[in-house]
Amino acid sequence: MTVGEMIEMLQGMDEDAEVRFAHQPRWAFEYSISDVVEVELDRDDNGEYHNGRGVPEVVYIAEGTQLGYLPGAASEVLGWR
Repeated sequence: MTVGEMIEMLQGMDEDAEVRFAHQPRWAFEYSISDVVEVELDRDDNGEYHNGRGVPEVVYIAEGTQLGYLPGAASEVLGWR
Protein backbone atom coordinates (compact mmCIF):
# COMPACT_ATOMS: atom_id res chain seq x y z
CA MET A 1 0.00 0.00 0.00
CA THR A 2 1.20 3.51 -0.76
CA VAL A 3 0.58 6.71 1.20
CA GLY A 4 -1.67 7.87 -1.64
CA GLU A 5 -3.72 4.66 -1.48
CA MET A 6 -4.10 5.06 2.28
CA ILE A 7 -5.19 8.69 1.94
CA GLU A 8 -7.77 7.62 -0.65
CA MET A 9 -9.12 4.93 1.71
CA LEU A 10 -9.39 7.48 4.55
CA GLN A 11 -11.33 10.04 2.50
CA GLY A 12 -14.83 10.49 3.82
CA MET A 13 -14.00 9.09 7.26
CA ASP A 14 -14.52 11.14 10.39
CA GLU A 15 -11.35 13.19 10.94
CA ASP A 16 -11.85 12.96 14.72
CA ALA A 17 -12.10 9.15 14.73
CA GLU A 18 -9.38 7.37 16.68
CA VAL A 19 -6.94 5.33 14.60
CA ARG A 20 -5.97 1.90 15.92
CA PHE A 21 -4.00 -1.04 14.61
CA ALA A 22 -5.62 -4.49 14.29
CA HIS A 23 -3.24 -7.45 14.54
CA GLN A 24 -3.31 -11.22 13.88
CA PRO A 25 -6.69 -12.35 12.52
CA ARG A 26 -6.89 -15.67 14.40
CA TRP A 27 -6.34 -14.15 17.87
CA ALA A 28 -7.11 -10.52 17.09
CA PHE A 29 -5.89 -7.70 19.29
CA GLU A 30 -6.11 -3.95 18.87
CA TYR A 31 -3.30 -1.49 19.55
CA SER A 32 -2.90 2.25 19.72
CA ILE A 33 -0.46 3.85 17.28
CA SER A 34 2.55 5.45 18.89
CA ASP A 35 4.18 7.08 15.86
CA VAL A 36 4.27 7.39 12.09
CA VAL A 37 7.66 7.95 10.47
CA GLU A 38 9.11 8.15 6.97
CA VAL A 39 12.46 6.44 6.47
CA GLU A 40 14.80 6.82 3.52
CA LEU A 41 16.24 3.40 2.80
CA ASP A 42 19.82 2.68 1.81
CA ARG A 43 20.74 1.00 -1.46
CA ASP A 44 22.24 -2.47 -1.52
CA ASP A 45 25.36 -3.48 -3.48
CA ASN A 46 23.27 -3.78 -6.68
CA GLY A 47 21.91 -0.23 -6.34
CA GLU A 48 18.46 -1.46 -5.34
CA TYR A 49 16.59 -0.02 -2.39
CA HIS A 50 15.96 -2.42 0.48
CA ASN A 51 12.18 -2.41 -0.05
CA GLY A 52 12.69 -4.11 -3.43
CA ARG A 53 10.54 -1.58 -5.33
CA GLY A 54 13.15 0.96 -6.35
CA VAL A 55 11.53 3.50 -4.02
CA PRO A 56 13.77 5.14 -1.43
CA GLU A 57 11.12 5.94 1.20
CA VAL A 58 8.93 3.75 3.38
CA VAL A 59 6.40 5.00 5.94
CA TYR A 60 6.27 2.96 9.15
CA ILE A 61 3.31 2.97 11.56
CA ALA A 62 4.57 2.06 15.03
CA GLU A 63 2.53 -0.16 17.33
CA GLY A 64 1.65 1.54 20.58
CA THR A 65 -0.07 0.01 23.59
CA GLN A 66 -2.12 -3.18 23.38
CA LEU A 67 -5.66 -2.04 24.15
CA GLY A 68 -7.34 -5.43 24.30
CA TYR A 69 -9.06 -7.87 22.03
CA LEU A 70 -10.29 -6.56 18.69
CA PRO A 71 -14.07 -6.02 18.82
CA GLY A 72 -16.06 -8.60 16.89
CA ALA A 73 -17.58 -5.92 14.67
CA ALA A 74 -14.11 -4.85 13.54
CA SER A 75 -13.08 -8.46 12.86
CA GLU A 76 -16.21 -8.93 10.80
CA VAL A 77 -15.68 -5.79 8.68
CA LEU A 78 -12.03 -6.80 8.12
CA GLY A 79 -13.22 -10.24 6.93
CA TRP A 80 -11.41 -12.00 9.78
CA ARG A 81 -14.52 -13.86 11.01
